[in-house]
Amino acid sequence: MTFQIKDVDLVAYDHRGQPLLLAIVKGGSQETSGLWAAQYRRNILEHDTLPAAPFFLIATPERMYFWRQRDSGPEEELPQFTLDATNELGPYFQRVGLTPKEARGETLEWIVYFWLNDVAEKGQLTAKEDPSLGWLSESGLLEALGKAHIELSAVQ
Repeated sequence: MTFQIKDVDLVAYDHRGQPLLLAIVKGGSQETSGLWAAQYRRNILEHDTLPAAPFFLIATPERMYFWRQRDSGPEEELPQFTLDATNELGPYFQRVGLTPKEARGETLEWIVYFWLNDVAEKGQLTAKEDPSLGWLSESGLLEALGKAHIELSAVQ
């Protein structure tokens, strides 16, 4: 089942068609931090009606912030895992000829989409090769993504 969700850019669906991961992609030059991500997520959860999903991601060109959600209440909670996006997304930026600071809008959404699909395809092998991805494995996200399909949100 495809959802049209105003502020969500990517949705990963499990094998039953239920949302598994909601992802928001934010380009631009603003400085981000765990606190910024926590406040941004709280505002989205407070003001939007989102389907329940066990994982939530805010991706910027510099960092990716992940949460494993037990419920989608609007509490301000720091990310449980932060990933260096410049390192992870570096090869994708190179392919499109952009620096992280230049990547915005749909281009950045496609970059995150392709990265998520590659991570889903390679799964546990990726975590073994790159210890910085340990949380993705430990949280269950890598295994779940391996059985999921990922779509760009229908609403832009």
